[in-house]
Amino acid sequence: MPKNTIGQVFVSNLPGRHNLEMSDSNSKKRSGESQQDEGTPKRKNGAATSVTVELEVLDCPVCYDPLRPPIFQCAVGHLICSSCCGKLPKPKKCHHCSSKSDYNRCYGIEKIVGSIQVPCSNTKYGCSVKTSYYEKEDHEATCPHMPCFCPEPGCGFAGSTRMLLDHFIIEHRWPSTKVKYGWSFNADIQDGVHVLSDDEDRLFLLNVASETFGCVISVFCVEPHVTEPKYRCAMSFSFWKNNLFNTQTSEFEVPSSTLSNGIPQNSFLFIVPKFYLEEDSKICVTMKKASACSLIRSSEMDQRS
Repeated sequence: MPKNTIGQVFVSNLPGRHNLEMSDSNSKKRSGESQQDEGTPKRKNGAATSVTVELEVLDCPVCYDPLRPPIFQCAVGHLICSSCCGKLPKPKKCHHCSSKSDYNRCYGIEKIVGSIQVPCSNTKYGCSVKTSYYEKEDHEATCPHMPCFCPEPGCGFAGSTRMLLDHFIIEHRWPSTKVKYGWSFNADIQDGVHVLSDDEDRLFLLNVASETFGCVISVFCVEPHVTEPKYRCAMSFSFWKNNLFNTQTSEFEVPSSTLSNGIPQNSFLFIVPKFYLEEDSKICVTMKKASACSLIRSSEMDQRS
């Protein structure tokens, strides 16, 4: 993390915030005790407030990763994370002041670090989550609001999949279809992108590109984190040839992409030969959830056995 980074964090008054979250009974008990002894100072109610701190003070001074419990300190008070503390040679010597002493848990700093809440970096894309500073990277590694990108050359738009869906339809006027898993629909075989989305606004792109030998077709799931395929696509193309009706079919896993480098190339999954194509040719498309497909195949194998 760069030095002298200034950030805005949200801090709660530690005793009130932790006691209210951890145990209501303790709060009531303290309230009763204060009534019995009016001379005892009363705690202030926990209330979030906005403060500005240098974020580097929340990092381990050795590895520069965010400090997280357990946090240790030398006899003088210099902090170190548990991972770096465990790597110190024996007898342990402070990395900062070189004093030789045992490192002890610093519970006060652990409370402070645990109380500081920072917003997700994807706030502008719709994420409202605030986490402790040391959990920020863990959250963002799986944040569903992490941006994906518009593949149109020269566009540069980035946003959540919900924002991209609107962008594709409104700004680029790409044709779109609401899909229902297991149900088929027809799509024109024309160069360009066809936007697919389900009832939960899961976003897919069906891309058609012309080559000298015909049309090549691919389908991608647009999502902020590339994962193992969770969806499958079945395609079929029917045509008449020599007075005979023919059908070409294929089913494949749908890869995922953030589209950060545009439409993925060299990953076409369905090919329609040029001499079968006509002006009004269409393909039949069926989107499926991979888990459902696995259950069907497993059931078929059980029946065979």
